Amino acid sequence: MGKSWLVGSMASVVALMVCLCPVSGGIVTYVTPSEAMTSNANWSAVNGTYAQNFGYAFTTGSSGPFSIDWVNLQLNTSGQTVGAGALTIALRSTTNIMAYSAAAGTTAYAADTVNFTMPTTTSTSFTLNLTAAQLPNLSAFAMQSNTAYALILYAPSVNIGMMRKTGYADGTTNNFYQVTNGFTMLNTFRNNVKYQNNASSFPSLGISFGATTGLTSVPEPGAMFVCGLIGIGVVYRLRRRTAC
Repeated sequence: MGKSWLVGSMASVVALMVCLCPVSGGIVTYVTPSEAMTSNANWSAVNGTYAQNFGYAFTTGSSGPFSIDWVNLQLNTSGQTVGAGALTIALRSTTNIMAYSAAAGTTAYAADTVNFTMPTTTSTSFTLNLTAAQLPNLSAFAMQSNTAYALILYAPSVNIGMMRKTGYADGTTNNFYQVTNGFTMLNTFRNNVKYQNNASSFPSLGISFGATTGLTSVPEPGAMFVCGLIGIGVVYRLRRRTAC
């Protein structure tokens, strides 16, 4: 009875610790700009078409499928003080797979219109952090391996600005995004053509996106401490019971 009771009790302890000790998930960033955004530009049209956009084209890695669980946008109030806005985010096909040429294609894979609150002061930068709950259509779509996609922003409800980093030479902008999981950058565009704000400046955009991983086996430090106390206490009681 002693050994079987001990084995069963220890199994219960393990189950209890698993239930009580939370584990943490991870965040994977597929694409993000590598330098801070320093200026902004307005959309060419309020409530415009998908071709009146800011966005970039990229190719996924070989270990797909990939999901988009979050998108972070660096925006600016520009001349607005309204405090509320909306914007459409879409994942589309690309016009081609050529570096510094690809733009958003005619096929829309997924799109979500998000509503947000922004500062009520003009020329104020703010970050819009969007989760899968706010992006139900994008997060439900599975991006396939080694496939080109365009992630675009369009149809703002008010004339806000898109944060950017200017001054890059032609044919170098792709180098100023950090990518993981085998993703590669193809092009940054505005109004669906390669973005060029003056004769010698080809900007990058403040658009980041990625996924959240499953649960990991490493608890947070506070949870580890609590779990340790639970385990010590229960094991002590088990030793006393088995000794009797």
